[in-house]
Amino acid sequence: MFTRITTKYKLGAVALLPLFLFAISHTTAAQTAKTDEGQKLYDTNCAKCHGPDGTGSTVVGKAVGAKDLGGAESKKLTNAEIAAQIDQGKGNMPPFGGTLNKAQIDSLIPVIREFGKKAGAKKPS
Repeated sequence: MFTRITTKYKLGAVALLPLFLFAISHTTAAQTAKTDEGQKLYDTNCAKCHGPDGTGSTVVGKAVGAKDLGGAESKKLTNAEIAAQIDQGKGNMPPFGGTLNKAQIDSLIPVIREFGKKAGAKKPS
């Protein structure tokens, strides 16, 4: 009897395995799509000032004092603070809440966080 129950549960687990794998791959694909959307939004709305590398070293960025998105100041911000700054603007940065919805603003956060990871990975000269 015990082996029949064990076999039954093994078969059930094996039958459910493809569902779990599908769910994991679907979640990964959804995250990739969000990141791609965020990167496109960054390229369209943010790169002019912050630059493709997030340092703010563009002509416009230097003129308006754009922050380095990989710098210590940016790393200290919470996701909510980043979203609020994108939504409402700060200093010379204009508000994007009128042109971007909450989901779009949220999709920018991982892109901004990635600049902090890249900056931390750089080795001092």
